[in-house]
Amino acid sequence: MDASLMRALARQIGPAAAWALVLLLGFEAALHCDAWLYRYRSVFAAGRAEDKMRHAARQQPDTLFVGNSRTDNGLSPAAFRAGADLPDRHVAFNLGLPGANTLVLRGVVERLLERGMKPPADVFIALDETLFQDEDSLGYYGFFALRDDLWQDGLHGALFGSWLRSWYYSGNLRQLREPDKLGRFIEATFHEIEPVGGSAERTAGYRQGRSGGFQTAEQLRAQEAGTRAPPDPRMTRHLFDLVERLTRAGSRVHLIAVPMFERASAFGPDAAAGPYADILPALEARGARWLEAPPGRPLQPGDFADPGHLNDSGARVFSTSLGQAFARTAPPRP
Repeated sequence: MDASLMRALARQIGPAAAWALVLLLGFEAALHCDAWLYRYRSVFAAGRAEDKMRHAARQQPDTLFVGNSRTDNGLSPAAFRAGADLPDRHVAFNLGLPGANTLVLRGVVERLLERGMKPPADVFIALDETLFQDEDSLGYYGFFALRDDLWQDGLHGALFGSWLRSWYYSGNLRQLREPDKLGRFIEATFHEIEPVGGSAERTAGYRQGRSGGFQTAEQLRAQEAGTRAPPDPRMTRHLFDLVERLTRAGSRVHLIAVPMFERASAFGPDAAAGPYADILPALEARGARWLEAPPGRPLQPGDFADPGHLNDSGARVFSTSLGQAFARTAPPRP
């Protein structure tokens, strides 16, 4: 800020208030910078999402996995590539974002395309009931959702927060009351720290699931509650828009379901009738296709980090089977 402007401001509101305003404006500017999110990728979920976006755009994936935490923990790019017998030069990337819904996923994919990511040849969207719920406890909306979508959805608080991020992100900053997160925040301020589970550059976005790991008990309860709620029509519309956007860009869109322990998916040709029954046919009418990938062996309790998430063992079994199913139906490689 210009020194003369600072002096004039201090005369008007007083030196202390002037400095406080300058600090607030500086903090607000930092929150609008992708570098801030990336810096604190080991602390906040939005920062880890930025880590994934940055490296997805840089690596230019041929195959992209999209979904929430079940995708994050459940799809190993390396195991998928091995199952499909794809060469090492084939880039598969996991864009699973814990706590994300279709509003967030649509915004993230759109931003990746704007950043120069070529439309992947194949996009796998892991369908899950919680994708269709209006829930933003991890603070994604103000950073990644499209402002037009926020306006149309009536999410005016998040829309305002996309402009005044210091207000919007205050809930996430309260997480710093947790000693572990506060320690990582302080450490990340002075030097680079990878997210828990490894950086997207090193892991291609995949994070191994482990019991008691990356979601609190409250977040797990909220996720499971979402599996019993009907779909929010706004979130359904965002998934339709995302599929149409990808198919127009030339991507082949595959719809899958990540296995859960002792609970069947609400999606797929054999799913029971219910509030989600009409979604799959509507997505197929927009150019997507369902891909069934039964695991090569029955999954055991030891293959799950918790009832809703696979651990590394289960993810490798499922991802290998998915690769094999993909290879059986994919067009021949040049």
